[in-house]
Amino acid sequence: MTWKNIAFALSLFLLVSGCGQSVPDGFPEVVPLTVWITDGEKPLDEVFVVLEMVPPASGVSVAAKTDATGKAVMQTSIGNFSKAGVPIGKAVMTLIKTPVAEDWKTPEEQSKMEMSEYMAYSNEKAARSAKLPPIIPKSLTHAKTSPLTKEISAGQPLEWKIDIAEFRK
Repeated sequence: MTWKNIAFALSLFLLVSGCGQSVPDGFPEVVPLTVWITDGEKPLDEVFVVLEMVPPASGVSVAAKTDATGKAVMQTSIGNFSKAGVPIGKAVMTLIKTPVAEDWKTPEEQSKMEMSEYMAYSNEKAARSAKLPPIIPKSLTHAKTSPLTKEISAGQPLEWKIDIAEFRK
């Protein structure tokens, strides 16, 4: 057996046997949470959903990104260890999605640009993006102003449906 085959067999064994990174000390008990983000009837993709626990848990981050259906399966992380679910306790949700201006140059045209041209193009795109109206209502983008709070308790998997259209003024 070659070293390559031994390494492959060992990797396969570890994967199948469930051995992997151990749960770090201080990792909280978590429960499943699926979040659905819409704007009226339209699902919103590429929205970063962040939960801030109250009080904050040291070194713990809770976040996910929505897919094309507006669905995000929340993940709790400490360092590079991550597990599906959210900690038990009070949580405040914030949403992040920055509007991005459309490209006016094709990918082929962009690939042929010199570095200085590409930087100028990127800066112009950033300036155009900054002038676009926000996608997410401002009150939902900061934990201090977000009305999106929930008490998470042990038990059944949770779903949280948020229609951002309800928060526009």
